[in-house]
Amino acid sequence: MDKHEKGIEIDPYRPDLPLTKWNGSYGGDQKRLPKVVQKLVLRRPLTPEEKAELLWRFYEIEQGARARRGLLWLLFAIVVVIGCVAGYLLYTHHVPLLAALAPPR
Repeated sequence: MDKHEKGIEIDPYRPDLPLTKWNGSYGGDQKRLPKVVQKLVLRRPLTPEEKAELLWRFYEIEQGARARRGLLWLLFAIVVVIGCVAGYLLYTHHVPLLAALAPPR
């Protein structure tokens, strides 16, 4: 892999994206794919360095997706807990506004 593909010296006039800027998706334009991926599409053999770089990039993409998924689950759990606490407080009339509206005991 050359320096452009590794992201060391990015050439803005080359049509292919360096692996550091590539998000793993395919937008339909084969010239925009990194050279390593173009070699994969054409079923050409990759050097060990290219294989390692590609595997590392896919690992980074997967880790980012797992981190986002974990944050979304955490956010969902926090919203559920807040909803349960709010529902309990409303049900037991611990919210002062609802206590004022309730009939006297």
